[in-house]
Amino acid sequence: MRRPGPSRRSRALTGTVGLLCAAALAGLVGCSAESDAPSDAPSDGAGKESPAPEGDLAGTVVEAVAETRRTSARFDQEITMSDGKQTQLLFIKGDFDMAGDMGRLTVEIPEIGGARAEELFVAGKVYLRAVKETAGPWGYFDRNKSEVHLPLRAPMNDPEHTLFQVGMAKNVYYQGVETMNGAPAKHYRGMLDHLAVSLRLGESQQEDANRERAARGEDVPVYADVWIDEAGRVVQTRTAFDFGGNTTTVTTVFSDFGKPVKVTAPPAAGLATLSPVPHILTG
Repeated sequence: MRRPGPSRRSRALTGTVGLLCAAALAGLVGCSAESDAPSDAPSDGAGKESPAPEGDLAGTVVEAVAETRRTSARFDQEITMSDGKQTQLLFIKGDFDMAGDMGRLTVEIPEIGGARAEELFVAGKVYLRAVKETAGPWGYFDRNKSEVHLPLRAPMNDPEHTLFQVGMAKNVYYQGVETMNGAPAKHYRGMLDHLAVSLRLGESQQEDANRERAARGEDVPVYADVWIDEAGRVVQTRTAFDFGGNTTTVTTVFSDFGKPVKVTAPPAAGLATLSPVPHILTG
């Protein structure tokens, strides 16, 4: 349900997206797959109809998230953010060993002159550098202290956060079988409550979210879709909301499970400390 006009949170998002997009690379390091159309009838991939699960299946999603976090995978993420006046696309891709808590990724915004950053996750740290014509210096941040500053984003684009968040979905129901990565996957849809949407928000963003929730008297509707393969792993997630002209959709595809991932931290010499400020490239 949309309200008559933009809220304070909506206005804040409008300004935030505009300002962050205008300076996508400035001050980044500082000192201190779409699915195929669903089939008409659910199939187990062998020409037989599979029984449709019934009831709230939140536990099924939780189990699939846990199974996925026990392995490694490639991930490809597409984020669409709009404030009603401008739309920004971000593309994030990389390899992540979730069991070993290490990975690497790149994030890019094609519309902003190819603004791009590289990230390394290793030994409890996130290392980041901006890349344009040449790579900039590395900076770092404690992974467990990173925050979310934009709706449905992950702190420092951490794919495990995305999995953990969809694992908090409630009122989850079975939607059918679709083809993902060339294989059948069961599609589930649920809702994220205020606690899930607010996960790891920065202090000021949390205050805005709480104020908006109190003014509405109910949660902002946020959908969470999860596709699970026959091995019980998450192969795609999608979270989305449309509120007061502000929309965000985050689609993440997981593939190539079990692939080796090796990450080495940059040399300590010359490392800068990342400033914990909102930035469109880092969430």
